[in-house]
Amino acid sequence: MKKYIIISDFSLTARNRGTAALGYGSLAFLREKGYMEEGQEVICYRILRNPFRCSFFRKKSESINVQGTSVTFNYLTTSVFEYKLWKKFGISFPFSAWGKMVRNLALVAAINGGDGFSDIYGVRLYNSRLWEIKLAKQIKVPVILLPQTIGPFKDPKILEEAKQIMEYASAVYVRDSKYTKELDKMGIKYELTNDLSAYMKPEPWDIDIKPGSIGINVSGLAYSNNFRDLAGKFAAYPELMTKLVQHFQKKGKTVYLIPHAYGYNNPEWDNDDMISSREFYNSLEDKTNVVLIDKDLISPQVKYVISRMSFFIGTRMHANFAAIFTKVPVFGLAYSFKFQGAFENNGIYNRTAMINNITSADIPGIIDQIDKAYEEDVGEKRS
Repeated sequence: MKKYIIISDFSLTARNRGTAALGYGSLAFLREKGYMEEGQEVICYRILRNPFRCSFFRKKSESINVQGTSVTFNYLTTSVFEYKLWKKFGISFPFSAWGKMVRNLALVAAINGGDGFSDIYGVRLYNSRLWEIKLAKQIKVPVILLPQTIGPFKDPKILEEAKQIMEYASAVYVRDSKYTKELDKMGIKYELTNDLSAYMKPEPWDIDIKPGSIGINVSGLAYSNNFRDLAGKFAAYPELMTKLVQHFQKKGKTVYLIPHAYGYNNPEWDNDDMISSREFYNSLEDKTNVVLIDKDLISPQVKYVISRMSFFIGTRMHANFAAIFTKVPVFGLAYSFKFQGAFENNGIYNRTAMINNITSADIPGIIDQIDKAYEEDVGEKRS
């Protein structure tokens, strides 16, 4: 048995708690499916440009209890010289940490950000998530495409490359059916399954949630209206959020603003839910029964807060997943086709609305859709 596994995009501490949820879930998924055996360890690596830094000569390892299971992580550092020597000529130093890893790598499991195996966010981001897959192909190591949204692809060259990767992969898992017709046409074998975050357990913490509360996720991506290829598409989003809060205030409900992608101490200014949630909260003239969750929570703790809501409205897909997988009635404010597919794959229909390029005139209709869903999903439970 080869000892090491690489999980691309793996992180338990990512700004985006959805990305972190993928990390937690990937470990449970790989064990459940038999891809990760007892004694195998996860490699976390970096390429060091300055080989004279002391950290280059240290290979650190630690075992961490991840939701009840001990996982060993190896933190590997290699010089850019050795990396380029290996990449160009296939040469690695036999006793170096990098050389040992290459010869003992059992598997590359690719998360690709959950929805990054696509060029909808731009070619640069798509390419940035392929390095480990290309590593596996070069040394003929199995690749598993972990549950994710695949496609769409605008660029024919990227589509062809993606097809070759899927043909090479030992297994392809998809979390929704929106692109499966195209996969069928390409002859790609795949399995439809839940998102990785379904495998992450909620973690209780000390918070008092009022009964019948409404959770709202204010997305920094949409609120800032300045995120990469999606910039300029959400001018009416702050107004929609304001009208949404006011709507549930009139119903006498407590509203919790729940950030899901944020760096508490190192925010990403054009894509940070905490910054946008604070700005939005401060913009409210009436803050009655509105609570901002302003705390540096780990992903399982955020999932716990969402699990305690009576109804949840999210713009972040993985915030919605936290509701879906804890059986909380949910409505998704969508900026991508992935929302509808992911919802429908979980048996939830007519619970999304596209918010790209909406105007003030569209807001009452969206509020009506949300209210209808709320009354159908929560009203029946009250009666």
